[in-house]
Amino acid sequence: MFSGKSCVGERLALALGWDFVDLDRYIEQKCARSINEIFALQGEDGFRAIEAEALRDQVVMHQLQGRDLVLSLGGGSLQSYCLRPLILEQTLCIWLKTSADILRRRMAGHVQECGTRPLLKRLLNEEGALEELLAEREKIYSLAPLVLESSPDDTPDSLASRALELIKETKNE
Repeated sequence: MFSGKSCVGERLALALGWDFVDLDRYIEQKCARSINEIFALQGEDGFRAIEAEALRDQVVMHQLQGRDLVLSLGGGSLQSYCLRPLILEQTLCIWLKTSADILRRRMAGHVQECGTRPLLKRLLNEEGALEELLAEREKIYSLAPLVLESSPDDTPDSLASRALELIKETKNE
């Protein structure tokens, strides 16, 4: 949360002339429920099953249509054993690496969302919870072939420009 995946992804898609999909928003539209409602009703396993289907839908649909796609994934998507191979083998995955300090600053501006985002509440209120989550996820995120490290001075536009350069370098190799 708050790494800038959606903002950067949207700008990157625009620069590339590709489609953009925020997978969480797609799931909310498809299910006519918020992510939090889905978690409350079906638990994490239920949500991950929906997420897997949605991810496959988007990847396959775009492949069949011959259209390229920038896809913003939820923070836990790559942790899913069933999604990881699809993400790493069928897409060019970019890890938008953001420090705990930057994330904490961004989260602090969204305290009102704590009631609807339990993970956000825990990350803001429990000492060391954010660092623990980042350390846990870093093991998985480091599997991404491309890493885009965010600094405090970066904007969504500057990160999208750097992501575009990373993609161009990868295609030229």
